[in-house]
Amino acid sequence: MAFVLTTSSNVHCPNQGKVSPTGQGRLTVDHKPVVRLDGINGRSVAGCTITTSNSTKQCSTVTSATGTAGKLTVGSVAVALDSLSGATDGSSPGLAATAGQSKLKAV
Repeated sequence: MAFVLTTSSNVHCPNQGKVSPTGQGRLTVDHKPVVRLDGINGRSVAGCTITTSNSTKQCSTVTSATGTAGKLTVGSVAVALDSLSGATDGSSPGLAATAGQSKLKAV
């Protein structure tokens, strides 16, 4: 089981870049809306520490994210979990998350 992501979760690239996900207010944890992948995909990455040069590119946008609950949905779309993985458009394209909450788990 993994924890459900909310708008206060830490979604980040490997180089400290942060993603501010948008949430779905119909389901909340600790008064924070839960997040679906459509609240992460396409979002901006801020604060990536990679310096853009001829051979490297700083992360600026989430290009893909995977990792959702099998049964827990909001608006018929599965919620995102802290087991999330994905990619950005940068030279270090990984994406990871920590839930920041310990009340709601899903499989």
